[in-house]
Amino acid sequence: MTNVIVVGGGPAGLSAALFTAKNGLETTVFDTDGTWMHKAHLFNYPGIGSVDGSGFIETLREQVDDFGVERYDAKVTGVESTDDGFVVSADDETHEATYVVLATGANRDLAESLGCAFGDDDTVDVGVDMETSVENAYATGAMVRAEEWQAVIAAGDGSAAALNILSKEKGEHFHDFDVPADAERVFGSLVDDE
Repeated sequence: MTNVIVVGGGPAGLSAALFTAKNGLETTVFDTDGTWMHKAHLFNYPGIGSVDGSGFIETLREQVDDFGVERYDAKVTGVESTDDGFVVSADDETHEATYVVLATGANRDLAESLGCAFGDDDTVDVGVDMETSVENAYATGAMVRAEEWQAVIAAGDGSAAALNILSKEKGEHFHDFDVPADAERVFGSLVDDE
């Protein structure tokens, strides 16, 4: 059983997958590559001078791949809550997970079919941890915001969902904060991009 299934491969979904996989949770991403980032050019994302949106997404994909995330090019057609977590349907197959992160942009259909509560503005109702009214189901990015659609906000939403999942799994508040020794341990040597 996969620990975390992420539906959507934009900044929110890939950020959630990066944090969960990096910290030891088996993570799967389902994506149809329909992210709005392919129409974007980023020069307002902290730490990035200027990058094509497609190039940004490719870098995120490489990062999640490096941490063992399974990525499928598949449209998710359903998400159901079960006693043990969730069943996600995609390409005539079902996949089980303890947690699900919905990162489908402004498309809120899966959240609605899952029974998530909605606010007055037709956005999915979440707390600061991005958890919906359905326990262990998270919604991120444009689906939780009426108009504030921005890559860095979406990435933050995905990260918040991931940190909440990690905190639940570890039974205490979890902080994903690395120091140079961590990078050296993971990558073998420090890379300095002067």
